[in-house]
Amino acid sequence: MSRSLGVLSTALLLSLAFSETAAAQGFSVNEHGSCVMGRGGTGVALPCADASTILFNPAGIAGTLGWTVAAGVTPIYAGGGFTNDLYQTTDELDNGVVPVPHAYVSYGISSKLAAGFGFFVPYGLGTQWKTDFDGRFLGYDNNLQSMYFQPTLAYDVGKGVKIGAGFDFVVGSLKLTQRADLSEFEAAPGITFGQVGIPFHSEFSDGKLEAHNATGFGGNFGISWDATDWISFGARYMTRVKLDYTGTATFAAVPTGIVLPPGNPLSILLQLPPDQPLPMDAVLEQADLYSEGQPLSDQEVKTSITMPDQGVVGFALRATPKFTFLFDLQWMNWSVFDTLRAEFEYQDEDLVLVENYRDTYGLRFGVDWAATEKLAVRGGYLYHGAAAPDETVTALLPEGVRNEFTLGLGYQFSPMFRADLAYQHLQQNDRRGRTRDALPGQAPTVELNSGIYKFYAHLFGATLSVHF
Repeated sequence: MSRSLGVLSTALLLSLAFSETAAAQGFSVNEHGSCVMGRGGTGVALPCADASTILFNPAGIAGTLGWTVAAGVTPIYAGGGFTNDLYQTTDELDNGVVPVPHAYVSYGISSKLAAGFGFFVPYGLGTQWKTDFDGRFLGYDNNLQSMYFQPTLAYDVGKGVKIGAGFDFVVGSLKLTQRADLSEFEAAPGITFGQVGIPFHSEFSDGKLEAHNATGFGGNFGISWDATDWISFGARYMTRVKLDYTGTATFAAVPTGIVLPPGNPLSILLQLPPDQPLPMDAVLEQADLYSEGQPLSDQEVKTSITMPDQGVVGFALRATPKFTFLFDLQWMNWSVFDTLRAEFEYQDEDLVLVENYRDTYGLRFGVDWAATEKLAVRGGYLYHGAAAPDETVTALLPEGVRNEFTLGLGYQFSPMFRADLAYQHLQQNDRRGRTRDALPGQAPTVELNSGIYKFYAHLFGATLSVHF
């Protein structure tokens, strides 16, 4: 039994390695500058004065002399829950507030040439559920971050055309915690513990996967064109970035408290006396799963995650000297998450999982109104499609079609100091999903979907910039 338990225990480790990648899929973060955030994320054709164009279109820093330094944060509160079909009870997300920072520095070397540096986190966030949530066997405390550091150059080539490029150095980290279900493990070849009397979702082990300082490289390229005094166009392309993670999986026993009655099928398999009850915690301790080199001992895990490439095109229409309408169309290449592979310290074979994510498109509309010489009022609307197919919507990230609404204010205190504030409400369409995984070696299907996920978020942005 120790051997068969060990083989299936490895499946837990495999799911730990890949479940967190699912938390990243379909969850990009675009709120890295409160000016752009306030006008619905539109920034590719008309830069804001806070140097956030280093991200949204690197070409935008050309033509501004002197230094611009900006820093800010976007606290994000995500809420929602899962309502199961059978009992119609709802488990709520237990997320706290997640602060997402951003910082930019640009310097106009001449009227034509500019240099800059940006820091932002375009992929990340996570989900947290209580430890009694049914989906804890997929993951209950999950986090992924990809921090981008981007030196940038931009040049005004004339006739309203500017070009820019940045080199992205990316540092990534991830964490996943998950419970293991004893009923799905083999008690003997071809026989699971569930088939010999162990109830479904009987947790017996808590696993955590952590990996830090994964690094990768990419680029961010942009072009803008002021066609006339009243209309501008822009385009940006950010390359995909592959991050190679080396982490550690650790496990801790969770008491089951289960005692099988005398004469149960497992006792018969173990050839125990017919009048002897069987305490499962003693059986699991005897299996010695946590010793050095065993399936649930601490061990090294290696995996890779590719942050998708993305492209944006858009225009800015200055309807009046004080009122500007903006539009962006964004493409995200989520289909790079087709298959994923992991390598384990104590396993001979790598695991390959099929994810089947699909590309998404986002529509962004924004308005920017110069109410006074110092005060700007902004608003916007965003629509995003879903990256996850129906069979891979889980508690790690209950991702789906989203509608988002924004408001923003900007105030120029002096020629040197400026502050921008923004609020964004994210409302996701309800979506069917699952709280349990497919059996090892089997692909997930919609037949496993067992309820409805609801998801929403409130985002608050603040950026302070200085120009000198």
